[in-house]
Amino acid sequence: MSHTKTIPLSQLGDIPVVIKTKRDISDETPLDKRDDESLGWGYWDRIWPSEVGLSEFLITKFFPHTLQGHRILEIGCGVGLAGIVAAQLGASMTFSDMVPVTLEGIKETCQLNNITDFDTCTLDWFDPINLGNRYDIVLGSEVFYDEKNLPEISHVLQSALKPGGRGIFCDPNRLGLGTIKFHFQEHFTFSVEEIPLDYALRKATGGQKKIGYVYKLVKKRS
Repeated sequence: MSHTKTIPLSQLGDIPVVIKTKRDISDETPLDKRDDESLGWGYWDRIWPSEVGLSEFLITKFFPHTLQGHRILEIGCGVGLAGIVAAQLGASMTFSDMVPVTLEGIKETCQLNNITDFDTCTLDWFDPINLGNRYDIVLGSEVFYDEKNLPEISHVLQSALKPGGRGIFCDPNRLGLGTIKFHFQEHFTFSVEEIPLDYALRKATGGQKKIGYVYKLVKKRS
C-alpha cells in the first residue's frame, strides 16, 4: 500500500512524500483501465537519488523565493519531489506522469506540504501534446533512460516551454552526454553541471559517492 517517506533537504527541512505502489493500482484501478506502464515493471514507485539531487540543485539555485511567479511543469514526475521543492520555492506547479495513480499520490503530498498552487495531468510523451499552457521551466529526473524517448521529450519541451524557457533534468548520465546533446541541440542550447548524488547510496557501492549530471536546456528563440 502507499506510504509516506520523509526526505531531509538543505534549508527546506523535512519534506514528506507519499509513494503509491502497485498494490494501490490493484486496489484503485480496474484491470481494463491499467496502462502498460502500470502493468509493467515500473520505475515510478520509488525515490531516485537523481530526484533528490535535482531538488538540492533547485534549492541551491533558487532559494528562498526566486521561483515566485514562475510556471513549472515536471514530466515523468513519479513521487514529484523536485516539483514539491519548486512549489516551496514559490513556483506554480503542474505535475505530469503517464501513470495516473502517481498523480493521486502527488495530491496527497501537496496536501501534506500545504501546497495549493498546483495542477496535475496525465502525459504520455508519445501522444499528441496539448497542455494548454506554456511554462518557464520543465523539470525531470531519470527521464533520459532510453534513447528512443529523447525525440519525444524534445517535442514535449518544444510544445511546453515559452521562448527562452528552460529544461532542467538530472540523472547519472546513463546515455552519455553526446547522445543527449545530439537529440536536443537543434532546438535548445545545451550545458551540463556535475552534482553529488548522496541519497540512499547502495551497499554495493561500498558507500562510494556517485556523481549526477544536471542538463540545462534553453529553448532557442525563433
